[in-house]
Amino acid sequence: MIAQSVPNTRIRLKNLGALAEALLWAGSYSFAQLLSFVVFVSLLFTAAFGFQWPDHERLMQFALELGLDQSFVLIGVTSLGALILLVPLVAWRLGSSYREQVGFRSPRHEEVIFAIAMVLPIAMLGDWLYSLARSLMLAVFSTGEGADSLGILFSEIHSVPLPMLIVALALGPAIGEELIFRGVIGRQLVSQFGTLPGSIMTVLLFSIAHTSPAHAIATLPMACLLQFLYLKTGTLWVPIVVHFLNNLLAVVMVKYEIATNQAPSLFLLAWGFSYLGVLLIAFEYRRRAWSLL
Repeated sequence: MIAQSVPNTRIRLKNLGALAEALLWAGSYSFAQLLSFVVFVSLLFTAAFGFQWPDHERLMQFALELGLDQSFVLIGVTSLGALILLVPLVAWRLGSSYREQVGFRSPRHEEVIFAIAMVLPIAMLGDWLYSLARSLMLAVFSTGEGADSLGILFSEIHSVPLPMLIVALALGPAIGEELIFRGVIGRQLVSQFGTLPGSIMTVLLFSIAHTSPAHAIATLPMACLLQFLYLKTGTLWVPIVVHFLNNLLAVVMVKYEIATNQAPSLFLLAWGFSYLGVLLIAFEYRRRAWSLL
């Protein structure tokens, strides 16, 4: 009995260690953004005032004069800064073969085509869930519209140049989050706990990391699709493409006021489900053909 309990204890400790590391990695993207923000603002203040900074009120006044409270420069800087910090960290943790481990191989053309085709239906499903979750939150908690951080973010992007929005809200998060949640967390949890349990934990961590409750719920379908594509293709670039295009679609629709506050109709939702189902079946059929090549 004692001999059997020792391996079980080791397995439990290994599982707990994997979960603890996954939680640390889940917070690493937000922490890297915060650190990039602090470094950038510190350099900005140092350039303006030298090493003798004025008091807090003067610093706040200076920041307001520059419009930093409404500037997407900070979001772009933190997004790119997070990548600069995280890529070496991932390389250090996984070793010199980290590119092969996380799946930085070139995707097949068909994989990219299928990925692009899946963006619209999965975005529709996420939009429907967002509207539903937001309505429930308003009804239960009586929170105002301004309490939604995602709504606040989107309400301020109309005057921001599109290239800056693409970098800050589409490209940076797509690469950084996929590297962490698929390439590191997902790969480790699937290896440790098995495909289904590890994928479920990865999806939940990815959704929770989006802080706003309505936004977190809305990301569940996308998180499932990204994890599915990563496992099936073995390349990180396919989920990066889907993630980027999904974010880009949202940014363009909000910036140019194409989007509405209404959820998709049931007809469109049913069409999206059917279309996505056909794509997934066709993708699996083609994937088996690729494995024979």
